[in-house]
Amino acid sequence: MKLLLIYNPFSGKGNNNKIERLKELLAPKFEIDEFRSYSLGSITRYIINDMKHDYDVVLVCGGDGTVNEAIKAITKLDYYPTIAVYPSGTMNDFAHYLKMSKNVKKTAQYIINMKTIKHTIYHANESAFVYGFALGLLSNISYKKSSGKKIFGRLSYYFTALKEIFKAKKANITLTADNLNIEMKCNLVLATSTTRIAGYKVKKKKDLSVVIFKGLRFFYPIKLFIYFVFGIARHKYELSEFSINSDLNEYNTDGECNNSYSTINVKKLKEYDFISR
Repeated sequence: MKLLLIYNPFSGKGNNNKIERLKELLAPKFEIDEFRSYSLGSITRYIINDMKHDYDVVLVCGGDGTVNEAIKAITKLDYYPTIAVYPSGTMNDFAHYLKMSKNVKKTAQYIINMKTIKHTIYHANESAFVYGFALGLLSNISYKKSSGKKIFGRLSYYFTALKEIFKAKKANITLTADNLNIEMKCNLVLATSTTRIAGYKVKKKKDLSVVIFKGLRFFYPIKLFIYFVFGIARHKYELSEFSINSDLNEYNTDGECNNSYSTINVKKLKEYDFISR
């Protein structure tokens, strides 16, 4: 079986020794090719333009940004490889959802066993996302520069959030879906296709769990806490797709920034087999 190993040597705190060990453990089962990403967009260019084989497995090693870039490019292909993720970033939300481990030996065994789950990739206009969409207050935290990311890891995101939480303006949004039409001024619209986002587990029943947060800024952190810890939110909907209009000029997909259109259409794109524990 052919396996393509894609990794970002700069992701998280650096895990090059673990990558080498992972290759050693997988070598008896797979014929391995590798691609090392050194710049934003290089993974996309390689998968779409330079990849020479149809691989049985594509293994992406990195954080959520690396995983997002690789899978977005994979959706452009005309075949459906099995996808595996080794978490070596800061938050690793999608890898946690797949129950993949930072322990190299365990992850290698999961990949060798080839146990998979099906997961749907969505797109918000032209931007595919693997696990999460966000619009509004704090949605820029994942790509806002943080000097302490290498030192403090996920805590650096929380420090940045505390600085930002009283700055952003509320958004005027109109959200439409089957038998649903909502117009309101809100702080944040959050949609996830997994049971984990922003470092927290969340409860989800159907395809997309969509939550709209609104209210006074003083109570906003409390509402976020209640949702992430207890799964409780006043405006929570289980949807297969939706459209949203807002007066904001950007939105977030899997932690990456996108320029906003007047209307953002969120729909199913493709379904893949992902290796899981």
